[in-house]
Amino acid sequence: MDFKDILEQWESTPEGRKAAAESRFSRMLREKEANLIESQRVKTYNGYKTGKASLGVLKSMKPQAELDLHGVTGDVARHLVEQFLTESVAKRLQKVRIVHGRGLHSKEGQAVLPELVAEIVKKSPLVRAYGNPPPAEGGSGAIWVILQRGRQN
Repeated sequence: MDFKDILEQWESTPEGRKAAAESRFSRMLREKEANLIESQRVKTYNGYKTGKASLGVLKSMKPQAELDLHGVTGDVARHLVEQFLTESVAKRLQKVRIVHGRGLHSKEGQAVLPELVAEIVKKSPLVRAYGNPPPAEGGSGAIWVILQRGRQN
C-alpha cells in the first residue's frame, strides 16, 4: 500500500472527509469558484443584459455605425451619445464610432466635446472598451467604442 492508497482510504472516513472539506486548499478552491461565478454573472442596464466577447477581433473591425457631433452643444451631445449607445446595444451592434471633432472652432478655443464624450463612454456600463481611431478614421477627433453584447430582458 502506497501513500496515495492510504490517503484515499483516510479521506473515505467521516473524519477524513471533514478534514479535507475544511482544508486550506478546499477553501481556496471554493473562493476561486465563487469569484468565477460572480465574474460571469450577467449585468443588466436599461433592460439589456450585457456580456463579453473577444476584444482582439472587435478592435480590428470597422465600426458598424457612426454618430457625428459636429456643431452640437454639450448638453445635446450628452443626450445623443447616451441614446446612440443604448440604441446600438439594442441593435446588437458590436463596434461604433463617435465623431466629436477636435474643438478647433469652439468658442473661446476650449474643446468641450472630446472630454465630455470620453467621460460618458468611460462611465457607461454599455461600453466594454474604447479608444481613438487611426488618423485616417478620425484620429483625436473621434472615438471608437466596443459595446457589451446585449439582448432585451
